[in-house]
Amino acid sequence: MKTLIFYFAILVWLIPLPASAQVTELCGLPAARQKLIKEHPEVLQKEAELESFTKNFIAHYGSSRDGMGNIVIPIVFHIIHQGGPENISDAQIINEVNILNRDYNKQNADTSAVVPSFVNIVASVGVHFRLATIDPNGNCTNGIDRIYSDQTFEGNDYSKLNGWPREKYLNVWVVSKMMNGVAGYAYYPGSVSTLLNAPNMDGVIILSGYIGSIGSSDSLTSRALTHEIGHYLNLKHPWGDNNSPGVACGDDDVDDTPITRGSTFCDLTLSYCNPPIIENVQNYMDYSYCSVMFTEGQKARMLAALASDVSGRNNLYSDANLIATGTVDNTPSACAPKADFGVVKRYACIGTNVTFINASNNGTVDQFYWSFPNGNPSSSTDPNPTVQFTTTGYQSVSLTVSNSMGSSTKTDNALVYVGSDQPSYQAPFFEGFEDPNVFSTDWAEINYDENVTQFKQVNIGSHTGNGSAELNNYNSIADHDIDEIVSPGIDLTALSNDQMQLSFYYSLASFNQYFTDLQDSLVVYSTTNCGVTWNPIYMTGGTTAVNAGYVQPYFVPTQSPSYWKHVVINLDTRNARPSNVRYKFQVFSAVNGNNFYIDDINIGNSVTGIKEASAV
Repeated sequence: MKTLIFYFAILVWLIPLPASAQVTELCGLPAARQKLIKEHPEVLQKEAELESFTKNFIAHYGSSRDGMGNIVIPIVFHIIHQGGPENISDAQIINEVNILNRDYNKQNADTSAVVPSFVNIVASVGVHFRLATIDPNGNCTNGIDRIYSDQTFEGNDYSKLNGWPREKYLNVWVVSKMMNGVAGYAYYPGSVSTLLNAPNMDGVIILSGYIGSIGSSDSLTSRALTHEIGHYLNLKHPWGDNNSPGVACGDDDVDDTPITRGSTFCDLTLSYCNPPIIENVQNYMDYSYCSVMFTEGQKARMLAALASDVSGRNNLYSDANLIATGTVDNTPSACAPKADFGVVKRYACIGTNVTFINASNNGTVDQFYWSFPNGNPSSSTDPNPTVQFTTTGYQSVSLTVSNSMGSSTKTDNALVYVGSDQPSYQAPFFEGFEDPNVFSTDWAEINYDENVTQFKQVNIGSHTGNGSAELNNYNSIADHDIDEIVSPGIDLTALSNDQMQLSFYYSLASFNQYFTDLQDSLVVYSTTNCGVTWNPIYMTGGTTAVNAGYVQPYFVPTQSPSYWKHVVINLDTRNARPSNVRYKFQVFSAVNGNNFYIDDINIGNSVTGIKEASAV
């Protein structure tokens, strides 16, 4: 059974974003935490257990590291990207690791700016971060895992792809965009200790522009990961367990950080809660823009989290794990590269350009060799080649990359679909999806994540007849999944103005009985140049898109009119009729959705129904 999304106590680091970015909200912490408590009360117990352990640890050891050995945390950066500026350089990541080691060991020069009230309690936490040199399978790695995925534009728990075991590595996911416009978030150890999906969620997810102080980032944004790892090690904001600085005075359960209401600007004389006591606005866990320090009390709290077995924190720095992850010393590894690639457009026609994007990682690539069996050219040594395919259907593409350490090859047989450069049908046109052979021959199915959620012809639910095209979103495990079907080329030149209509029926149910956060959507596009450009002609989303209500099991509609929504689109009559037009039906699926069905696509035949939209 599909699991409902449960949002946890999201801890957000928010500092000024670049001018091109806009903050929509800090986070939904109060509501999210209450929902967590309501749905998973066992989390409160685990948090309480860790809090009790923390108090006992501090009472016995304080900020001493006695018995904990050399505290080295193996770290891996998962760069979720689509070949854009979010695909930050190795140098920028290494720069960020250096910043972490500087900040967590009191080696940052700006500690000289600490106000007198806190000079004597600036802490060297004694935690060192090292990029892993051995991956979970025992293979060579540089600690940087690059993943080509459109999840980079989502920035939530479902964007945390290919997480490595949390008891062995600190996972950091780097993305282009974050949910609600925040810069990043992490979970407390106790918040992710008991749930089945917790290991996949544990770590930090953060914007690419907040990694390091070079490249796409700068010194202003470079302390964000320092802050988030503080949450990962069980630190709260200085004003308490919420994301509302400057509202109310609060405490973070650390004795040497004064009661504060927090600040979103750098007022080094702030003394609002208990005058004349100065508040610690220079703390890494504040939002003051001038963060330069942890306190000895915060150090003790982080060491307690590392000494506890909650969420595997105490195994990270064990001798056995340092050997297993290749982090006994700080020697970087030189590895053979891993071949990977993406493509600018997933759909094209014979003779149109298709540009591939090299996404290989794990080592410097000295040589590229691409193979396109049906392409012109049929091979290439360019990093990002452009190809024209000469046959229709799904195309096989292979890339081999190599350096002095070795080579690897990736082959993808479903990344690109090529259609005919000529129309296949003369309108009027009708498709009822009765014949699976027609669906597989005439229609392109584009599965962006190449997962189990995809369009297929089925005979289990239909508007009329026996067949329809189904998108099995009930099986989706992602919060952002895009699937498409593209029609064959259709000649509209014989249609009159009255016939210039596209109509279809669809049925969509929701798995979310509350209908509060539905994100599913349907967009219809047209193209007259074989997918070089697509023009949106209809769109619907959220509660408006769901027409079949709340259905908890696997949704299959009957032919009852109540299950089917009729969409009629007036096509553009201002210009000459296109002689080769294609229509794309794109469905955006979320985890709270259910199955989607489309049937009886009709172009040029007389229809009746509500005209939902007009093409422009």
